[in-house]
Amino acid sequence: MDSRRAAARWLAALTTAVLVLGAAAAAAAQASGMADLVFTPGPTLALPGDGKVVGLTAAGADTLAVLLEEIGDAGRRRIRLLVQAPDGRILHDEDFSGVLDRGLGWDGESLWSCGDAADGSSILYAIRPDSLGVLVTTKAYTAPGHRPTALAWDGTHLWLTDRDSGRIDRFDPEIEEFTRFVASPGFSPCGLAWDGAAMWLTDAGTGRLYRLVGGRLQVNGVVDTLSFLHRGDEILLFHDGRNLWYLPAGQRVAVQVDFR
Repeated sequence: MDSRRAAARWLAALTTAVLVLGAAAAAAAQASGMADLVFTPGPTLALPGDGKVVGLTAAGADTLAVLLEEIGDAGRRRIRLLVQAPDGRILHDEDFSGVLDRGLGWDGESLWSCGDAADGSSILYAIRPDSLGVLVTTKAYTAPGHRPTALAWDGTHLWLTDRDSGRIDRFDPEIEEFTRFVASPGFSPCGLAWDGAAMWLTDAGTGRLYRLVGGRLQVNGVVDTLSFLHRGDEILLFHDGRNLWYLPAGQRVAVQVDFR
């Protein structure tokens, strides 16, 4: 009987401790501005081209840039960069096989993407049209990580997610250096998009969608699991200047995120 009473007291104490910790965590989240975010899927957008999408960004008003991986005969891997106008016309269709590999961002003048070097490191490329209007890499920089996945421009800096390191790395084009390294709230960061006020991040490890704010990208909100949970999936993001979009893994139709 005494042992049962002791066990009951221990269980009650444990329950109280859990409740206290939970309340403290909730209070801390509220104090820091953390919020559980809920959205409903909005309109969808079919992406141009064929193959697996490995990079995605808005490139100006209603213009979309898509990096595609295509596997051809004998397993040959081809990487295409497509830029599509608002009316559906393909403005550029360039072959970057052997150069680019994944990730796509837009800073208002140049596209940015990443490729793999022979020594296993990663390279960050700036891409612009040449005098003939062909998209070519104009500058190249060694990236600090080994598996950059997505890129986003915040108006001043370019940010890269790196799945191997679990970091988000900041590149400053003015001084041409990486100047900040921020730990991801998850452990396998993937998609990244800037909405003009906050950064949005998907994480394949946790399956969550995060809102990040400030120069050190502190977590300000997490989308509710009933709205978004894609554990183990590499979900890409982009923002078109008005709305946030995500691309479900293995699909070619992006979904608008509607928080209204």
